Amino acid sequence: MHILDTIAPERCQLGLQATSRKKALQAVANHFSKDNEALDSFEILQAFTEREQLGSTAIGHGIALPHGRLEACEQPVAILATLENSVDFFASDRENVDIIFALLIPKELDFRDLHGIELIKAIFDNKTLCAQIRNAHNNEALFDIIEHAIKEYSTKEEAS
Repeated sequence: MHILDTIAPERCQLGLQATSRKKALQAVANHFSKDNEALDSFEILQAFTEREQLGSTAIGHGIALPHGRLEACEQPVAILATLENSVDFFASDRENVDIIFALLIPKELDFRDLHGIELIKAIFDNKTLCAQIRNAHNNEALFDIIEHAIKEYSTKEEAS
């Protein structure tokens, strides 16, 4: 499976409401469970929180990449969301987070089996792309931006 297969237009969301890291993770967990009834928002939040306790998933420049493993997750799924107001994710650069790319994977899946996962940090290091995400006018545009970026970076990776 490729990372591109984990994201879909219905899992791209502009302007989630949150006032803290926990509330941002809860909003993302709720969005996952709304999209897939087999996924429980409390279990998702618990998986995200357990991972955050190991260290912040904020990578700097207002971006966080929360992720977790779930027994109920049958295949990897991702959400790309922006926050209405940025929140403190305890990032090393001390910048509040307003873009979240969250990933859930099955408990037994090896991250190395998810092709393209290594591109995600590089994609979000692109300041132009992040500006496009922040300025997207609707959820479909948000999906188009991330889909195009993943395809572009995958092509570059294959060429090198």
